[in-house]
Amino acid sequence: MKHSDLFIAPSYANSYFDRVQEDNLIEAIQNSIKRLQEIDILQWEKLDQKSYFPGKWTLNELLQHLIDTERIITYRATTFARQDLIELPGFDEDYYVAHSYANDRTIEELLQELIAVRISTFYFFKSLNPRVIHTVGKINGNDFSINSLGFFIIGHAIHHFNVITSRYLPLLF
Repeated sequence: MKHSDLFIAPSYANSYFDRVQEDNLIEAIQNSIKRLQEIDILQWEKLDQKSYFPGKWTLNELLQHLIDTERIITYRATTFARQDLIELPGFDEDYYVAHSYANDRTIEELLQELIAVRISTFYFFKSLNPRVIHTVGKINGNDFSINSLGFFIIGHAIHHFNVITSRYLPLLF
């Protein structure tokens, strides 16, 4: 399915939308929760404090980035759903990671928090009245519909989990 046909979002978001297999946002979030709960934490803990290249985030920092980004995007969707259509600012993900102290936490704790945030995201999007899901607001100069923000969350996470699989997990071998 061409998700970009369903959303109002800048073109750069299409790379995230295209990673999501489901057409239904609630189903996509539910499936993502299941995938998070199936992660082999013991294997991931072996990657604690490692990055695949100097200057790249550690796995801890990447997980914190996913948590922060999901919270920020869900806040944005909440703002638009409540018809507060002020323009919202962007955020500097590297600055956030640098001030996150993620490396002081365990992989298990970060993963459990990500699961909790994702469950909260599920209940937020499930609670939305169908009349507001296509409401559009402006973020950092770009139009985004609420629906596109939900799929962005899932596609963004899939992108980073692909990075974990292709670049972090090979560090174990």
